[in-house]
Amino acid sequence: MKIERIYRRIRWFYPKAYLNWLEKNLIYADVSMGLEKFLSLSFLYGLASAIFVYVLTLILGYPLLSLVALLSAFVGVQLVIDLLIVLVGDRRGKFVEEVLPDALQLMSANIRSGLTPDKALLFTARPEFGILEKEIKLTASKAVAGEPLEEALMSMGERIKSRIISRTFALIVEGMRKGGEMASLLEQTAEDIRNLKLLKKEIAAQVGMYAIFIFISIGMAAPLLFGLSTYLVETMSRIGSAVHVEKAAGYTAMGGLKISFVAYPPEFLQYYSLAILCMNSFFGSLLVGLLQEGTEKAGIKYIPVLLLLNIVIFTLTRIATVQFIGIITPTVKL
Repeated sequence: MKIERIYRRIRWFYPKAYLNWLEKNLIYADVSMGLEKFLSLSFLYGLASAIFVYVLTLILGYPLLSLVALLSAFVGVQLVIDLLIVLVGDRRGKFVEEVLPDALQLMSANIRSGLTPDKALLFTARPEFGILEKEIKLTASKAVAGEPLEEALMSMGERIKSRIISRTFALIVEGMRKGGEMASLLEQTAEDIRNLKLLKKEIAAQVGMYAIFIFISIGMAAPLLFGLSTYLVETMSRIGSAVHVEKAAGYTAMGGLKISFVAYPPEFLQYYSLAILCMNSFFGSLLVGLLQEGTEKAGIKYIPVLLLLNIVIFTLTRIATVQFIGIITPTVKL
């Protein structure tokens, strides 16, 4: 009883809209854990991570950043957990979309063999359908237990995160209510889904070159140019500080422009470049996912890859530039 009371109190920290969204996505991801228990575990994981990061920043000697790190760690863990739930739900929906035409065609064959629609649906559940097998068995058991088949089919569409699935079952239910032939309706629906999947693959193939170009420019070209440019700017800054330009009135004039050297820490430009590369990786991954699969969430899986490529290429470019300049530049011995 005490633990349930704690679950309810933790639930009060979150807005109702977020709770409704999370409950729906837990159903899509087939998470058997209750909403309050899942939310409490997520809250505790975020709190533990936040405390760890807070203590770590204090140990490293950054007291001013400790509170920011505390909030960032807590929110970050919550976002990562929610993101995983969303990705699992999307993956289940895509898998069901792939096997649904075969399941509809098999159900149509069962109806033509003389079975009633609810029995035909029950015998459609096959192990090769994976996730769909469980959903079909659950829906068929509801229909056999006395629930109208139309309502049972619509409930299956509500448990799977897919616009194609929900529209397909809505179309089937509408056809059943209008008195259409069930077997022919299922066969035609299965054929339409296959044609739609083929059309999506053709569109993805046509825009594939754009996605490859974006991936190469963000993952390879951008860190290479940033690595070279940061080294060049730092080198020019060191040369400018050695020349003592401030003795020459602090600036040089060029027409109506006044050019002077700006003093900044050497690490500033590196941090700035890394921040820009991280932003490019994030938004570039979303753009690649949108071009390939028509949704930004499909590009989330590319974010770690692009981040790793950017950091590695940026670091290696700076190291290689230093070594190359050291080889071609003669050493002056006094």
